Amino acid sequence: MADLVLPRGKTKVLKAEDKDYERGMLVKLLDDGGYKMAYWYDKPNKPYPVEIIVDGKSIKKDGKIVEMKFHPKDYYKQNEETDMKEARGTCWVGYKQVGMKDKGGRKVPNCVKETTEIFYEENGQSHGYTLEYLRLPEDINEAEYQGRKVKLGKPMQGDVKKFKVYVKNPAGNVVKVNFGHGGTSAKGKTMKIRKSNPDARRSFRARHNCDTPGPRHKARYWSCRKW
Repeated sequence: MADLVLPRGKTKVLKAEDKDYERGMLVKLLDDGGYKMAYWYDKPNKPYPVEIIVDGKSIKKDGKIVEMKFHPKDYYKQNEETDMKEARGTCWVGYKQVGMKDKGGRKVPNCVKETTEIFYEENGQSHGYTLEYLRLPEDINEAEYQGRKVKLGKPMQGDVKKFKVYVKNPAGNVVKVNFGHGGTSAKGKTMKIRKSNPDARRSFRARHNCDTPGPRHKARYWSCRKW
């Protein structure tokens, strides 16, 4: 039997059974099933800095807000129609994943802006403000390909070929580069990458002129990187 039932999305103020001090906890059940917590002292509407200890190890001496994520065993389910493995946790820089959402008949990460809340006191007055992450051009390593978000420059298991990678070509368009002997295009036994074998590696790199592998939007560039 629970002593207290938390409503989702609302912050509850818990007060300690203490005669000498006014103190307690601020607890909020998040939409993704996690919890956001803070310690308060004297003023229940203001998080108070405390030492934060996780699994017996002190990680911050003056932390204010602690968030606990909830990940049950089947929280992320594979979607057979899409490569959800790529999409998990692949929010843009400056955003964080808060659960999943439906988009076009499939589950995709729900990305929301990352913010940091700052509270302080000056001349007896309480103040607070919220910081949002400024997304710089050099931070952007995601793009859209055929209506879905993909990681740029990150080789992964392929479909047509053994590997695939998404990159931008000189025109600025996102393209998928298929490379490696494997996938649906392979007939018979596929070739293994044997870069641990000096002779095999030297032979492959010589055949493909890997000293000058060419542009990133071509398969030879990525094949040479694998070797």
